[in-house]
Amino acid sequence: MRNLYANFVKILDVCKKFSKNLVNERGNLPRRGPVPRFSDLEVVALSLTAEKYGIDSESLLFSLLEEYYKTDFPNLISRRQYNDRRKFLSTLRFER
Repeated sequence: MRNLYANFVKILDVCKKFSKNLVNERGNLPRRGPVPRFSDLEVVALSLTAEKYGIDSESLLFSLLEEYYKTDFPNLISRRQYNDRRKFLSTLRFER
């Protein structure tokens, strides 16, 4: 399998460029509560990376991350949190 993490980093960089004033310095949408360790932009980038590889199952994605990329994603959130935040961020629109 190609290096999923290398592509994740590239996609995250593109997301940072397009997010401009939507997110704070940690890559999160401004909101109340605790600051997530795995940023909103990282959730978007991971979702796009999974789409790029044709991984349409969250179960498969997280099993791959646990097995091969555990050290690359030290702050990885649970599948439930990932799914909840991905749904929350689905309305996010990047401007050109």
